[in-house]
Amino acid sequence: MVMRVSGLASGMNTDDIVKQLMSAHRVPMDKLSQKKQLIEWQRDDYRAMNNKILDFRNAAFDMKLQSSYLTKKVAVSQESALTVRATADANDGQYAVKIDRLAKSASFNTGDLNGAPGDSKTMATLGLSADSTQLKIGGDKGSATIDVKKDMTVAQLVTAVNKETGTTGIKVSYDSTMDRLFFTSSKTGAAANIKMELANGENLNAIFKTGDLSGTAAGFTADSLVGGTGTFEVEMNGTKYNFAITSTTKMGQLVNEMNDKLNDVGVRAYLNAEGKLSFFNNDSAKPLSFSGTNNLTTTLGLDSPTSSSKIDVKGVNAKVQINGVEASYESNTFTFGGMTFTAVQASTTPINVSVSADIDKAVENIKKFVEKYNSLITDINKEVLEKKERSFQPLTDAQRESMSEDQIKKWEERAKNGLLANDSMLSGGLSSLRSIFVQAVKLPGGQEKNLASIGISTFQIAGGEVTGSYLERGKLYIDETKLKQALTDNPNDVAAMFTTDGATAAQDGIATRIYDQVSDLFKKITEKAGVADSVETTFLLGKESRTITQQINNMTKRLQSIEDRYYKQFTAMEKQLTQLNSQSAWLTQQFSTGG
Repeated sequence: MVMRVSGLASGMNTDDIVKQLMSAHRVPMDKLSQKKQLIEWQRDDYRAMNNKILDFRNAAFDMKLQSSYLTKKVAVSQESALTVRATADANDGQYAVKIDRLAKSASFNTGDLNGAPGDSKTMATLGLSADSTQLKIGGDKGSATIDVKKDMTVAQLVTAVNKETGTTGIKVSYDSTMDRLFFTSSKTGAAANIKMELANGENLNAIFKTGDLSGTAAGFTADSLVGGTGTFEVEMNGTKYNFAITSTTKMGQLVNEMNDKLNDVGVRAYLNAEGKLSFFNNDSAKPLSFSGTNNLTTTLGLDSPTSSSKIDVKGVNAKVQINGVEASYESNTFTFGGMTFTAVQASTTPINVSVSADIDKAVENIKKFVEKYNSLITDINKEVLEKKERSFQPLTDAQRESMSEDQIKKWEERAKNGLLANDSMLSGGLSSLRSIFVQAVKLPGGQEKNLASIGISTFQIAGGEVTGSYLERGKLYIDETKLKQALTDNPNDVAAMFTTDGATAAQDGIATRIYDQVSDLFKKITEKAGVADSVETTFLLGKESRTITQQINNMTKRLQSIEDRYYKQFTAMEKQLTQLNSQSAWLTQQFSTGG
């Protein structure tokens, strides 16, 4: 570092003199800094424009989909029981939907755990006799084994079961008010299941205080019935449920029929792991009893029901009727004929569903697309037509020091004008877009149509007045009456005009051409200006800015060297003057002494 001595002997303001000398040397540096600033401003303008282009490209992608034109509206007579969404593939018409039964997950809850309310009670309190055992639990996704000890609390059991949810698909929660555990599967439908069993002969149902009963017959067939027919009766809390069995009845049919009637009271019939007919009862305070003609209880193995040490419950499929045709679904959300139904509650009478074309929605989609196009070309035209004010260049550091913040802001606003003036990429892209909107499209039937035929053009005639001119440089107008008529008469033709994806660009629809053209423009601008997180070396303006930065760094070193040389020269001069002054003072003293 150069030692600087500022005018001690000469009385000159060395710093000010060096600054003035350096100002001439800094002119090339200032020009480089201004050039770098202009590149950065231009880069930002390109990126801002590219964001608008990307937004329009996304809109063009949506308009490539038939669903934007062949939209459907749905009316449902009982929206509290059923919701319906219709796709473009749905046929217009009337449908009668009756929801006989909702799909349910496999679920069960324990009985009252008979302890002080709270999840701190231990498994020993609930009746676990072994010091430790294992709980085997399986569900929709798979199975897992959980270590259970006497001192494990209900809260710890809940945590352990839920930790394996990703493996089993089973979740459990504890309610302190009811003092019960509630288990549920992740899926609904007959395929959903919950299976649990404690090892070492521990009675899981006794611990969970459930009312699960299991028979002893392991292979019931209708042919084994005495007399070939009979009636089986299940009684719960004074209510009786009867089931007719004939020589053609299958066990699966019997189980399904039982679940249709018993599911809502918390009772489920199922075949357990040993193939035995079993019943799960959510409420142990309301035990089940069985009776039947022709020794059916004996045949079914339920004359002497025994408590099971296992839990095996299944979900229930949704049971619906669509136009009188019965169907079964695993979920309460199901599809039919291009429609998605979501059943909310069972219905005792058919629900009327009406599907029809939604012309207003299609018009709205097209209007939004045209509005985005008009907004984009307005922005592009503003940029390419804006004049550059060449007398307003980016400010140097020295200029900034002499200006207020408000002055700097106003100056830079004018300096940023016209950075994309006459830009060939934007002008070329705009020209291509305008030409696409006036080109004809060949429809599947062979005829050719352009957008003007459906009410979309660069001008509009209404009430004898013409709106739109060439001065608006491609702005589009919509005759809604004409567009609605086209969508009503030939919705498929309107959709084809936009969505056709042909073997060549000339065979494409309007939206397809627009999407491809805008994608190409977006790519070109990205190659030149990059995106927000681009590395400088990956786009043209970044590379140019990087080169200028290196030039500025090199010039900074040279300027520092020149400035150091000036200070060395002035320092040497000051030293010489100091010596001369010292000699002069000595001579003066000598003459004074001699006199």
